[in-house]
Amino acid sequence: MKKISSHKNAPSPFSRIMQKGQQKARYKERNGKFLMSMSEDDHTRIAHLIKRWLEEDTKTR
Repeated sequence: MKKISSHKNAPSPFSRIMQKGQQKARYKERNGKFLMSMSEDDHTRIAHLIKRWLEEDTKTR
């Protein structure tokens, strides 16, 4: 019987695509950390905005 090998150590297809994209864009970890620190507040603002929209939507129904 043929054994099916596990792919636990293999990167996911999405991970491979992201790595290729980072190589093409000459991604550097330092730049990535900087961009994430600058965009952190944006994520919370966007989440609050979506929450407000959902609350308004439930009130109008």
